[in-house]
Amino acid sequence: MNLRTIILAPLLPLALAGCNEAIDTVKNGRMKINEQYTVDQAFSNRSICDSVEWDVITDDRNRELVQYKCHITGIESYYAQEKQRIRENLLSGFDLEKRAAQVHLEPARMEVEAAENALNKPRPANNATLDSDRLTDLLAREDLLSENAPSRSLQNYSGSPEIAAAAQRYFLSYVRDTTSPQFAAHKQNEQELLRAMAAEREKVQAQIAEERARLSEVQNARGQESVAHAQQRLNRATELYENLQNSVAAKLEELDAQHAAKLKQFDGAATIESVAEVFEWVVKGEEIELVWSGLEGTYSDGQIKRFGHIDRLSSLQDVYRNNVKTYSDLRQKAPLL
Repeated sequence: MNLRTIILAPLLPLALAGCNEAIDTVKNGRMKINEQYTVDQAFSNRSICDSVEWDVITDDRNRELVQYKCHITGIESYYAQEKQRIRENLLSGFDLEKRAAQVHLEPARMEVEAAENALNKPRPANNATLDSDRLTDLLAREDLLSENAPSRSLQNYSGSPEIAAAAQRYFLSYVRDTTSPQFAAHKQNEQELLRAMAAEREKVQAQIAEERARLSEVQNARGQESVAHAQQRLNRATELYENLQNSVAAKLEELDAQHAAKLKQFDGAATIESVAEVFEWVVKGEEIELVWSGLEGTYSDGQIKRFGHIDRLSSLQDVYRNNVKTYSDLRQKAPLL
């Protein structure tokens, strides 16, 4: 045995005696908040404590402190449920982000469907023929030129110089007396007028056919234009939908990678394995002074974190009343993460 061991061995009982004396002083002391009970009576018999530990420590100011630790019961199940709750909230947030990324996809798909229906729906045959001012005029001229008895108005034949000249000869040669030699000339002029009207009628009928053909082409072009417009709409909708699908797929892939990284970080983060409520006193002769109180958490990675009570007086009242039964109630007194 070396000299150092010989010297320290007799001093150890004295040191332990000093520690025990300081602890006993605190335990037997009474606090002004409730002098009916000793500190030991109030602190060592709490329902929330799985076990209680008293010790003497030295703080960072080199003060000797009597430290009380109440090891809280139910910590493992509490933080297992808390971790599950936070994880579910995290997954719910991920789901919201994914749905937000796809919010424009369904309307775009519906537009493609609507465009396809518009293009493929049966189109009723349009039996109504188009009309025009020119066709109306030509039909009126055809009716006039189809009269067996020439009109008595020279103005009706002003549209054709040949007919107008024949009509003028016809009107000027008119006589009432059918026995008159001029009556034969009048009848001859009438036949010439009717022949001129027939020739003109053929021209007008040809023009009517041309106009109707032109109007039919216009009508067909309008129908084709409608189909072309529907096809263009479908092309635009399809292109937009495909581009959006590609964009959404890329965004979802990016989100999946982010979410996987966040979950890995969350699942691998250090967890709280045990929690103790701590009170520390300074002993000054026969007097005791509470200098710190709060929660102390021990984490799975070996870290120890402390958080002071938000309201020390309220926390002391809870101890003396023994009215805190669960860790969730106690945790409200200190922001232990």
